Amino acid sequence: MVCQCKTPNFKPEQEPVKMPLLIFSKLVLCIAICTLMACDFNSEQQTNFNPSETVFAKGDPNHYYHTENIYQFFSPVHALENMVSAHRGSRYYDGWPENCLESFEFILENLPAVLEMDLRLSSDSIVFLLHDETLDRTTTGSGHANQKSFENISSLQLLDHFGDTTDYNPPMLREVLGWSEGKAILKLDIKRNVPFELVIDEIRKADAVHRVMVIVYSLNAARVFHRLAPDMVMSIPIRNMEELEAVRDSGIPPDVIVAFTGTRETAPNLFEELNEMGIIAIQGTLGNLDRRAKSKGFDAIAKYFRKGAHIIATDYPIELYSFINN
Repeated sequence: MVCQCKTPNFKPEQEPVKMPLLIFSKLVLCIAICTLMACDFNSEQQTNFNPSETVFAKGDPNHYYHTENIYQFFSPVHALENMVSAHRGSRYYDGWPENCLESFEFILENLPAVLEMDLRLSSDSIVFLLHDETLDRTTTGSGHANQKSFENISSLQLLDHFGDTTDYNPPMLREVLGWSEGKAILKLDIKRNVPFELVIDEIRKADAVHRVMVIVYSLNAARVFHRLAPDMVMSIPIRNMEELEAVRDSGIPPDVIVAFTGTRETAPNLFEELNEMGIIAIQGTLGNLDRRAKSKGFDAIAKYFRKGAHIIATDYPIELYSFINN
């Protein structure tokens, strides 16, 4: 920054004259203004986020999202920019099956991520990771998962998206919760017939409240879950102004809400309204938007960060992260 302040000229070989008081005052004022501008410039370079509460070790091969205060982590004032949520952990990566602990490790070797996963219930009431109602598509087993004991399920091998058998097995939720400490924020998609109470109990036993967000699919479900666990963060669908007003009127505090704005293009004014309410947004790009990015370039979905989303949920987390950092 160049400070253009006029100073009095002295002719060579001439005795300096005393600086008039008015000129001296102007000079002091100019210096003061420049100093304030420099301080303001420096302050703009600083983040408001408290580094003692969050670790974001970018550049390290094992970089993680981690916080001791999840409400602050997901607040518009403090939230990190350009966060990536890996849908089902790893979906389209050769040799890395979805809803798999080893695949989560693979993702975190490539980027810091919110890890989304699906929860099912075995016949002996063990909560474990699986997307479908049946075992056929993603494991070497077959039949309905809720009709099998976890001992049976845990002996199965997981298949990747291309149908190839891997050496990995379906994990229990409690195993993943324990593993995630200090490493990742987990986004739990609780499937039908899995009681909220069982999941809440597992989260509390693992002391994992500050590293978990639970997905609910309706405002009614959000009300039920919030009554059971008022301190836990939820991802609630808020795809338009009508749903936003309903959430506003629900009485659920904004600090336990993250908005899921859907998998279609979100209107910028919705992001703005959410931000004013103290709620950050997840833009889903699963399906058509991801396919467009794969064919036309990842700015097709990275643009949602510029429009106001704090998190993008995608089936291509590595490609998106690479794009926004290069």
